[in-house]
Amino acid sequence: MDQDNRLGKDVETLKDDISKLREDLTGIAQTLIEKGKTETEAAKDKLSEGLRDEFQSARDMSKETVESIEDQIREKPLLSLLIAFIVGLFLGKLFDRG
Repeated sequence: MDQDNRLGKDVETLKDDISKLREDLTGIAQTLIEKGKTETEAAKDKLSEGLRDEFQSARDMSKETVESIEDQIREKPLLSLLIAFIVGLFLGKLFDRG
């Protein structure tokens, strides 16, 4: 009978240990999920900021290019008109073949 009592206590202790282990694992899983969410949010913010910077850079570069072309047209309007005419003829012939 003494051995049955000891076995019963061991089983109860084992059940308690398993219950505590389950709680610990649940806590660890929740911590990992929260950490993953935080890191994902940080990565999303960093990517968003990088894309915003690249878009602004491309916008600035295109603005500078347009301004440069406008300056060249102002400086040499006849040459610009001739180039536009030739490009128009070329494109007309190119699309006329299709």
